[in-house]
Amino acid sequence: MEKRRISILGDSISTFAGYTPEEAVFYDSYVQWETGVKSVEDTWWMQVIKALDGELGTNHSLAGSMVSGNLSTSAMSYERIDKLGANGIPDIILISAGCNDWGFCVLPEEFEEAYRTMLHRIKEQYPHADIYCATLPEGKQPQGETFFNIDSTISKRVYSDIIRENAKKAQVYIADLANVQEEYETVDGVHPNKAGMHTLARMWIREMKKFICK
Repeated sequence: MEKRRISILGDSISTFAGYTPEEAVFYDSYVQWETGVKSVEDTWWMQVIKALDGELGTNHSLAGSMVSGNLSTSAMSYERIDKLGANGIPDIILISAGCNDWGFCVLPEEFEEAYRTMLHRIKEQYPHADIYCATLPEGKQPQGETFFNIDSTISKRVYSDIIRENAKKAQVYIADLANVQEEYETVDGVHPNKAGMHTLARMWIREMKKFICK
């Protein structure tokens, strides 16, 4: 039986040097050392792929990218969506996006339109792929400086609700990480360390198996 080809569309949390576009990598050699995420096997997405006995298609994750913005770096852009099939048409697409829209205070209505557009374009491009959309999980806030000033942001729950609603309307799967009510360890409130990656992977796998095992 052929392995299922799994592609990822994400932001900095899903990057890793040598596997994602080199112009926008968060987990470079320095950050790998700082976080303990030293091997691609430590990333949440590779752990998920291995657990599902799949193979990596393309990981087109860009640090700093949002779903919205109508830019070539936006997750809704045709350019990024096209690249999900660069190594063959994916059987499964994992979408881990929206954290930067929340962190940079993109208006919910703008995020909603962008997320809806993204899903429409992905379904149009890959009509036979199983698509999983992750809601936004909570990262543990460490002492000291954090990546986003969460005091000035809209509740993350608002963006997770938008993801749920649009995934249901598009008839794709929801990996409801926000509903698990478990925090993952981070170095800055957003980016996971090695233990945090393991937690995210476990959450993803548990959510996906609700549908795969049916």
